[in-house]
Amino acid sequence: MKKTLLLFGVAAIMAASCTTVTKTASTTNVPSSLLSSTVADLEVMPQRISYTMSPTKAVRRGGLANVKQAAENEALAKLGGNADLLVEPEYVVEKTNYVFFKKVKSITVSGRPAKFTNFHSLNDSVWVNPVFRGLYKDNTKKGTGGLLKGLLGK
Repeated sequence: MKKTLLLFGVAAIMAASCTTVTKTASTTNVPSSLLSSTVADLEVMPQRISYTMSPTKAVRRGGLANVKQAAENEALAKLGGNADLLVEPEYVVEKTNYVFFKKVKSITVSGRPAKFTNFHSLNDSVWVNPVFRGLYKDNTKKGTGGLLKGLLGK
């Protein structure tokens, strides 16, 4: 009886001596602003391309958005790296319905391939929106007044 009571007492002390440590962290807001930005022109090819693929099991595991992205990447790779993105992509997804889930059997993506060209500073761009004109100073070609001043008549 004494051994049982002693064992029960030791177990109660050990259970009561367990502690839980909770740590929290806080962050502070750091004020930041857009100092410079780069913009580019988009050169869109006139012909549409179409590509059909049967996604692998690994691609399907990522969900429908992953299957669409993989199909778009393979379609662009088919062009030999001549395009960066598809403009106005359209997807035709063929699914097989099972009792508890659906399986993507094939996907066809079509769109217009496009490529980014002429990367340049935001200050070099022609912005007709007065909000952009007011927020960004024109510091290009200091002697001539820059591109924006010449185009806007300032």
